[in-house]
Amino acid sequence: MNSDVINILTMAKVIQTAVAPVFLITGIAATLGVLSNRLARITDRARQLERKLKVSTDEEFNSSLTTELRALLKRSRCIHIAFSLSVLSAVLVCAVVMLLFLSHIQSINLGVSIGSCFVGAMALLICAFMSLLGEVFLATRSMRRGMIFADIDIND
Repeated sequence: MNSDVINILTMAKVIQTAVAPVFLITGIAATLGVLSNRLARITDRARQLERKLKVSTDEEFNSSLTTELRALLKRSRCIHIAFSLSVLSAVLVCAVVMLLFLSHIQSINLGVSIGSCFVGAMALLICAFMSLLGEVFLATRSMRRGMIFADIDIND
């Protein structure tokens, strides 16, 4: 076979190898969508509570609003951390794809760099999911404890 054909075939194999990380990026993008939706709901709820806090003069009611606002702040921090870690993970996965192509085009061994980037991406993604899990635990705890907020009308 001629060397151009061999280069095309090996490039095709590199592209096939790069497809798996691209699917991972798609999964991370879906996770970012979930995180964005959760953060938007938290933000909307916090804005509702802040409006109620400004107009209310009942100290006990204001205290319960403040307690819920604190819980929402903790949840938003978890989501922010998960979002940041997910984006960093996606960046490292992109670096894996880029390094795969550079390794082939330049004919240099970047196996350690590729492996390190992939392991780093997985570690960041694990931490992002742990942060999301922490936010879900906070939300669930607030709901269990949260029947104390039953007197707050969500639709206002």
